[in-house]
Parts: sequence; structure tokens; C-alpha cells
Amino acid sequence: MIQILSNNFFQNKATEQATIQWAINTLSTLNYKLTNQQFTIVKDTPFSYVAFFQTHLGKIWLKATPKLIGIEPQLIELLRRDFHARVPEVIAQNRELDAFLIKDAGVSLREILKQEFDVHVVCQAIGQFTQTQIDVSTNIDEFIRLGIPNWSLSTLPEFYLEFLSQQKSLLWADGLTIQEYNALINLSGPIMKLCHKLSKYSIKNTIVQPDFNDNNILIIKEVNKITLIDLGELAVSHPFFSLINMLYQLKKHHGLKESDANYQKIRESCFTCYQKFHSHEKLLKAFELAQSLWFVHGVLAYERLMQACGPQRILSYQPGKLASTLRDLLAVFKET
Repeated sequence: MIQILSNNFFQNKATEQATIQWAINTLSTLNYKLTNQQFTIVKDTPFSYVAFFQTHLGKIWLKATPKLIGIEPQLIELLRRDFHARVPEVIAQNRELDAFLIKDAGVSLREILKQEFDVHVVCQAIGQFTQTQIDVSTNIDEFIRLGIPNWSLSTLPEFYLEFLSQQKSLLWADGLTIQEYNALINLSGPIMKLCHKLSKYSIKNTIVQPDFNDNNILIIKEVNKITLIDLGELAVSHPFFSLINMLYQLKKHHGLKESDANYQKIRESCFTCYQKFHSHEKLLKAFELAQSLWFVHGVLAYERLMQACGPQRILSYQPGKLASTLRDLLAVFKET
């Protein structure tokens, strides 16, 4: 009998046991032999449950998500089938349980970078994802039909104001003051102007991974295979938001600084994919504009998690994070 050691994602043991039993039965049906009747829980948060089974053919990963972002396996299949994207291989899914099984895709890039910061592999991963974004931009309606939100620049200010009006009491509960809230309301005009200005650069809306970072990139070094994971929170918006999040995470976890040569190389790995359409000067200006709007996109992504998991669960799991992000937004616009 498998022992359940934690119960953060699942609201009751019965659902957790049912999900695990489905995974075991499915692996058996697919002729995967478990090396033992145990598995390892890697992540257990309000917004995802991730574990792996050790089989005779290597690790098989189980992931369960809230229903609102339970379209991840469908997104993965669309990316693999129609765009040949480097994403995980789904071997089974259960829509009733919002769970799916995928093959192992290596170790996280963050784990590799902690040992030795390899700017080449970071650039390769960003260039690979950026090219997928460009490929997808010509057929973005397929993703919207699957249910991902459309936060294009033309709609971003409207969603921002809607968020503020609907989540007023929650924002105060998370530590935001009335004065800060009013200041955020007053930002709607400048945000609209900045969105309009950025849209002039004609960089197409595409899929954005709000949490695009080195921990959501897996690598099998022996065959130089890079795989992007954690795709349930995809949205449609400006592609540079993913790049900006990656750069932020690299600064946070690896001490990267904007003045570093590696920072410039990493940013250029994204720009290179766009230089057939735009000059380097225009891309740099667009990037600077996107940096100011990145927090707006981040707030909407966070609200989506609150909708998926329940506001109280998210706010108690990450107290003060939402208010802090909004204060960062205020600070950015104060500087501009």
C-alpha cells in the first residue's frame, strides 16, 4: 500500500488515492513495470501536485492540477502535433481527475546552472522557446479555443481594471493600503498608453508562459534535448513577458546582473529570432516598454491562480505576494 505523506493540493484523501490508483492502473495497462509500489512526491502546492513512479523504462511523472488550468495535456499535444515544439510526451490523461502522465525529460536547467552557469544552454533554451512563440503566433486562435486567456495588449488595461474592482477586499486583506489601491486605479491611463505604444512595434501576440524560468526547463545533456514544462498557465500576450520573467529568475537564483555580459547574451538569444522582422534598436525599445508592463501581466496570472485554487488558499500559501507585486508595479511607473 502506497503511503501518502502530504495533503496540500488535494482537498481529501479519497481524491488523492483515486488519482494515484488511476496512475498505477494506467501504467500497468501500458506495460510499464513499477520497480516498487512507492513513488516520490516532488511538488505539493495548492496549484499543482507532481510525483514520479520509478519503472523499468525510467521515471514516469504524474501531475494533477486545478480544473481551471487542467487543459495542460491538451496544450502539450497541440504544441507537439502542430508546431513540433519541445514539450513533454503525454502518455495518458484523465480529464475527470485533471491528472496526466508524462515521460521523463531530464534534469532541471536550474540544477545544472547551480553547478556551473552555462550561458550557452540558457540561450539555446530561450531561442528554442522564442521560435515556438513565433511559430504559434500565426495560429493563436487554436490556443484560445482550448481555453487559455487572451491578455493581448489591447485588452490588458481592461482586465487590469476589472481585477482591481473585483479583488478590492482581498487586496486590502493581503496588506495593500487604500492609498496604494487608489494609486493603482489611477495607473489605468498610463498603462493603456504604454500598451498602445508597445503595440506599435508590431510584435505579434503569442503564447506566454507566465512562469518561464530555468526550473521549468528540463535537459537531457547526453543528447542535448531541451524540454519546456509546466504549460497549464499559458496565456496569449506579448512574447517578451516570458523573456523578462526568465531574466528576473536568473537574477534571483544565480546572481545575474543587468550589467553582466551574460545578461546581454541571454536577452539577445530572444532578439535574434525576431531580427528578420525588426531592427535591433526597435526590439530593445520594445523590450524596455514590456518591462514596465510585465507586472500587469504577472498580476493577471496570479489572479488566474486564485480563481483556479481559491483566493484564500493562494493568499495564505503566499501571504503578501500579490500586494508586493502591485507595489512593484507602482514603483516602475513612478520611475517612468
